Amino acid sequence: MYKRQILAMAAAVALTGELARRLFDPVTGVVAGALLCLIPNLSRYAAEARPYALACMFSILALLLLFRVLDRPGPRAWVAYGAAITCLGLFSLVALATLAGHAAILAFRNRAALRPWCVAVAGTLVLLTPLIWWGVHQRSTQLYWVPPMTVSAVYAFPAKLAGSTQVAWLLIGLLVPALLRPSRLVLQLAAAVAAPLLVVGAAAFDGTSFWVNRYLLYVLLPAMIVIAAGLRRFGAAGLLAVAVVAVAAAPGQIAVRGRTEKNGSDYRTLATIIGRQQQPGDDIVFNGERTMRAGVGYYLRHDRGAPRDVLLHRSAAQTGTLKASEYPDPVARVAPAGRVWLVVYGHSADPATRRPDLERLLHERFRRAGLWTVRRGTMALYVRTAR
Repeated sequence: MYKRQILAMAAAVALTGELARRLFDPVTGVVAGALLCLIPNLSRYAAEARPYALACMFSILALLLLFRVLDRPGPRAWVAYGAAITCLGLFSLVALATLAGHAAILAFRNRAALRPWCVAVAGTLVLLTPLIWWGVHQRSTQLYWVPPMTVSAVYAFPAKLAGSTQVAWLLIGLLVPALLRPSRLVLQLAAAVAAPLLVVGAAAFDGTSFWVNRYLLYVLLPAMIVIAAGLRRFGAAGLLAVAVVAVAAAPGQIAVRGRTEKNGSDYRTLATIIGRQQQPGDDIVFNGERTMRAGVGYYLRHDRGAPRDVLLHRSAAQTGTLKASEYPDPVARVAPAGRVWLVVYGHSADPATRRPDLERLLHERFRRAGLWTVRRGTMALYVRTAR
């Protein structure tokens, strides 16, 4: 799975370079590709088994095919474009906001092509109707954790999108000269960047927000072509700007290669501690945070002697949500245990307080025999006291 994501992101960078070469020249293609390789979050999501690398690949492929069909229109070209945006929607419904940018490009370049474009988009939407219906009806259930859309969320977005505050503001600074007296091609690519941001931002104000950096990662690809096209004007100074971005990106690139870079905990270390100290008959309990059970459980999945998840009623996969469901009688299910592992998100001097329903039981009938703190996680071992 990880290899597929790496290959998909590599393909996305290559396609970006190819599109820049076709629209401008080979140097612009190389610079656009180099800038993408420097952005920390592109490296991060190339290494995570999630759909964002594939969404990037299909988004830039669709953009490339759109420019191709405008140069050489024909049924086969439109079918290829329709297939690309359908694949894009399969991996990320939010990424279909890129269609707003495509419409803007058509308005700039060839309004007569809007009719066959609408046919291609309609075909995609028909094919994706079940997925769209499902996504709309699960919006609040799946995205309850996203903070409401605010002005501060918009301000913080560039840094979160790039994975580095320094890189984000450098890239924004490089966009400015690119957009001074821009060519028509630069304006079209700028529309491919801005339109999805505006669409998703506006939609995020209505109902549960989905203004999440990785959902819009694909806008970085045409944005780097715009920057690379702007740097063409400055010759060797443009290459110096790329070098400055590389220096600024170094700390972020090092960080994303850490094994706990994602915003979860160091599940591997917690699972290793359990594996070394577990005893037959141990139970394990998690707080209500959605990631701990999945993360620690992943690293214990092949351990036949792993503690029993005594409160698990239905897994997240079985509930069709991000969280598993637990039995309604936690005290009765934990009370008979001889040893209980309690795993909670974040740091806590007394992890039992993170499970108020079990706090009294753990304090009165058990003693804490161990406490471990890792990145964004705390684990305690409780052993039953003699009566």
